[in-house]
Amino acid sequence: SFELMPGEILGIVGESGCGKSLTALPILGLLPPPARIISGSIVFDDREVLGLSPVELRRLRGRDIAIVFQEPFSSLNPLMRVGRQIAEALKLRGERDRALIRRRVLEIMTSLGLPEAEKLYHSYPHQLSGGMCQRVMIALAIICRPRLLIADEPTTALDPAVQAQLLELLEKINRELGSAILLISHDLRVIKRLCRRALVMYAGRILERGPTEKVLSAAAHEYTRGLLLSIPSREMKGRALSNIPGKVPSIEEGRPRGCPFSPRCPRASGSCFSVFPEERDLGGGHRVNCPPENPS
Repeated sequence: SFELMPGEILGIVGESGCGKSLTALPILGLLPPPARIISGSIVFDDREVLGLSPVELRRLRGRDIAIVFQEPFSSLNPLMRVGRQIAEALKLRGERDRALIRRRVLEIMTSLGLPEAEKLYHSYPHQLSGGMCQRVMIALAIICRPRLLIADEPTTALDPAVQAQLLELLEKINRELGSAILLISHDLRVIKRLCRRALVMYAGRILERGPTEKVLSAAAHEYTRGLLLSIPSREMKGRALSNIPGKVPSIEEGRPRGCPFSPRCPRASGSCFSVFPEERDLGGGHRVNCPPENPS
């Protein structure tokens, strides 16, 4: 369970397969079959999202909540020009003035740093670079000024310069539109730069949470520490990088009893393998699910 406040940027971090995207998709009713929700609640603006009809969900998507997927090439329609794809979001929200739609699309493309917006308006996705396609995805997501933007690994597979530009765009969207952003990433450096609060997720569980600075400077869970030690740095040049042995358990294997990280944790004790630890308050909003006699 977690909360995202209006205008906040909240980060969810963890290895691939930890359940980050699967946590975000049900917010928009996009949970892929055969997965299903068996309990719980998703509340947006005091309104229960679970149980909304397909028509009600379509009204929510784009206008109030939007998502930027990890793979822009597979998310964009290869047979539609990018300008038309962005414009479609406005048309689905009831806008009928073609001149106004075109003007707004060109304005948002320009504001997101897409060069020669008039030319790109008539281009197909395969004619654009990965970074440009990701900007098109962001334009499509924010053109209706949503109150919540879900960014699912938006910088994956992009070179560092383009990554930095996209992070600046997300900051600009948050600042100028006031949109709350749920940022999903496996890169702690991205989370540190953008997010005021961070959640560390593993095997479908939140193991540590709190102000980003506290979580990253005083990590209390062995998993968080392992993620931090695996980040390349100048100080580590020429030396082998640290790694966390083992792998994230698959759904087929089932969630381990107790703490899901216990099979990989070098400091796990008997109770870690049988009982999921209660959340401990470390002060200042920093919380961890790890017994005090373990790493602290």
